[in-house]
Amino acid sequence: MGDTASFTPLAHAPLHSSPFTATTTTYPPLHPQAHSRPPAQPDSVAKLPHNVFDIPELLLSICSHLSSHDILQCVLVSRHFHTLCIPILYSSISILSAFQFYRFRSPAAQLALVRYGSFVWVFKTQYYNILPCFLNPSVDCSNLTRIEFPRACRFSDPVVPRGYCQQAVEDVDYIVDEEGVTVFSYQQHNLTHTVEENATSRITDMKNAEARARGVLGIFDETTLFALMEKCPRLTTLSMVGFPFDNDLLIRQIAYRLTIACASPTFAGLRTLALTNLHFCRLKASSIDYLLNHCTPELEELLLCISYGSRAEMVDLATQGVAPEESMDGAGHESDHSRDTRIGDYPDDTVWNLKKLTLKGDLTGSGNLSWLPLLRRSTWLTSIHIDLFTEHAMDQLASTLSQYCPNVTDMTVRCSTASPQEDDRIADLIRSSRAWTHLSMWFFHGFGPFSTAALVRHSATLETLVLEECDGFSSEDIQRVLSSCPNLRTFRAMTSNGWDFSSTVYLDASEMVDSPWVCHRLENLKLIITGIARPDLRFDQYGEPLTGPLHDGSIQGFELQRIVYQQLGKLTHLQELWLGHDKQDLDDEDNYHRTEVEGQWRFIDPDEQFECLEFSLRSGLDLLSGLKDLRTLNLDRLQTRMGMSEVQWMAQQWPRLERVIGLVVQGDQVPKHVQWLYDNHPQIALPPVLGNFFTSFS
Repeated sequence: MGDTASFTPLAHAPLHSSPFTATTTTYPPLHPQAHSRPPAQPDSVAKLPHNVFDIPELLLSICSHLSSHDILQCVLVSRHFHTLCIPILYSSISILSAFQFYRFRSPAAQLALVRYGSFVWVFKTQYYNILPCFLNPSVDCSNLTRIEFPRACRFSDPVVPRGYCQQAVEDVDYIVDEEGVTVFSYQQHNLTHTVEENATSRITDMKNAEARARGVLGIFDETTLFALMEKCPRLTTLSMVGFPFDNDLLIRQIAYRLTIACASPTFAGLRTLALTNLHFCRLKASSIDYLLNHCTPELEELLLCISYGSRAEMVDLATQGVAPEESMDGAGHESDHSRDTRIGDYPDDTVWNLKKLTLKGDLTGSGNLSWLPLLRRSTWLTSIHIDLFTEHAMDQLASTLSQYCPNVTDMTVRCSTASPQEDDRIADLIRSSRAWTHLSMWFFHGFGPFSTAALVRHSATLETLVLEECDGFSSEDIQRVLSSCPNLRTFRAMTSNGWDFSSTVYLDASEMVDSPWVCHRLENLKLIITGIARPDLRFDQYGEPLTGPLHDGSIQGFELQRIVYQQLGKLTHLQELWLGHDKQDLDDEDNYHRTEVEGQWRFIDPDEQFECLEFSLRSGLDLLSGLKDLRTLNLDRLQTRMGMSEVQWMAQQWPRLERVIGLVVQGDQVPKHVQWLYDNHPQIALPPVLGNFFTSFS
């Protein structure tokens, strides 16, 4: 019969009814004095379960927490297990590799799909050509609720993986167990690549050349997707990554699927829609406007992450050949105007369920803000992620959130206006919520007293605060936040030197002396701490002498360093400590310096830190012994004094440490203490950083 692990219930197993609809035996309650009662007649005694596995409700709960591999073994135990576990095994199907692609298209797998297709709730794939498998009239897709392309979609067949085992129906060995359940195993034949087979493979590849070229260009037959969507009346989640959304028919068909519940009560409307393609494409602005204008009250989550350049580059709608009023039905034909339900057609008192809205890419560029009508209806919105390109858009967002979205607590916003923003405008955006819990702001240049005061208003509720590349947020502001937000779990505030804005966001260690932090639940801290005396350092990265009281020896930095260590040591929940920079500005020509060699330049990073923690035991590193949950430590471009004693102490005191950034510089000789980590703690990753390097320009 072979090894049990080789069995797989892909085909020829008996079809059973779902355990969710099957009738089960109701067991009588057990009474404490049951033993004192007279014995009942044999025909009236209820049959009690022998063990927990005889109770379907408990078995289902246990199996729902098992992996697919473990459930597969449960299916082979008995008919009872088979009936209960098959729906769980087939509830979610993922086809994300070439091996899975060809295995799923095998005859045995297709027969299993016909038998058990009604159990499939979730289908994930990155291969468009796998969809026709579900278009077989014998495949029941009535319960399929989620179709997801979690990776960039590929519109051509993948290359057959070497060593792939071909399987056919005639290769199945039928085996009947003691309870009559038909199980089977495959006679797997490894492919031997002969000269003739390789030649045939090359011919097949040549035949697929056109299909692959079409895939690269994003040319595909969208009717396959439309037909599958029509077969799934309960489809509520559609996630598409890497599709050519410049296909106007595709966008309008998705919009129709949003509103189909208005025209056909037998179909469910989409609850979650995610469209992602960050590559440039000549997407018509009118298509996105059309999609946004056809969102329905049933929609709960909408993610549009698409780039298509400036709206000024788009062809005028009148020349596109599609009238604004046009709507498509399931077959791609014009539908009645009565079905073309837009946002403005719903009564003002309609309850909209949208809770999460994400608009990234160029969707919020110059021109009409097509997302405003939807946002004004979303009174239950709790989370918004959006990119802003104009000050007008920022003002409209702040006004709309404060007037129409009282429940929003989570916002991630990127500002790409290419010019500094006014402090009061940033403050208005921060004040647009009653109580932020998660707030992430990127590329806001113009923080001041008004915006800082607006942040402190949310100190009682803030759990996440991210200020990346936000100039004007001073050391005093940082200390004010950390000493007034007791529920803060993530705090990230950092800028990097660039063309337009300098690195100004840092915490001066002297601010910590008389103002202790209250955010003892911090799990993620990303911050530059400076202003520490380092008389041991004599020269900077340019070879110039370091001057001033922090380097001339008149001030010893150990006392101040111990204050910093003590404050960090109280963050016992900390998992990521990021004190170094995370990226280098390789595009700034001012960072490249000529050398004596003709045509050679040396890149010197201006973000080297010379007024930082030593991270040595003599300076007080042992005060961080309480960080038992620490997993990531970033010391990139910090002038530390770490040696063998320090790395041995870290390995012993931080048992969950997984990654240390900044110890290894690309091209430099590996020091002894780093080699000791390589040899004795290989589980700790030491990714190399770029550092200062030599290069040549042609």
